[in-house]
Amino acid sequence: MQKIELFIGSPRKHGNTFSLAEMLIRKLNKDRFDVGVNFLYDFEIKPCYDCRACKKGKMTCVIPDDMMELYPRIEASDVLIFGTPIYWFGPGAKTKLLLDRFRPFYTNKKLTGKRAALLLPAGTGEGDCDLTIEMFKRSFEALGVNYKGAVTSKAYDIGEAEQDVNAVELTGQLSQRINNIEINV
Repeated sequence: MQKIELFIGSPRKHGNTFSLAEMLIRKLNKDRFDVGVNFLYDFEIKPCYDCRACKKGKMTCVIPDDMMELYPRIEASDVLIFGTPIYWFGPGAKTKLLLDRFRPFYTNKKLTGKRAALLLPAGTGEGDCDLTIEMFKRSFEALGVNYKGAVTSKAYDIGEAEQDVNAVELTGQLSQRINNIEINV
């Protein structure tokens, strides 16, 4: 069975970001995937200090916070899914903190070959997601992670994502791409 770790970077646990995640989870093959959901606002994630400890020795981060709980989940996953509302044309702060702390993976290469996708609700829709998508795509490329796509949604008030017909269709397409990935042997 493959492991999917989903990271929700919204302060609202039952907001549009999680609605997109629930839509995706419902469409995934339950016999192939075990899905873990991580609400980033439940974790203390400090900023990267650029101490560069992750560039030598064990090539791991030394900042004492809840990333020490998240790093093993990230490493054990086959698929990483990042869900974040779009704030000022970029990811929310908790999601950006998480991504900034992926620095050890650039050196230790532990994410090479994993797959990743994005779930992005934005008040005015897809047009506000392009910078965030590009940021993640470039980060994934640097980390050796295979980008599987994004679900964008025009959603501001709670409940709008699940009413977004385009988001429902995109979620179905993304679930098919994830369901069809081969198991690494």
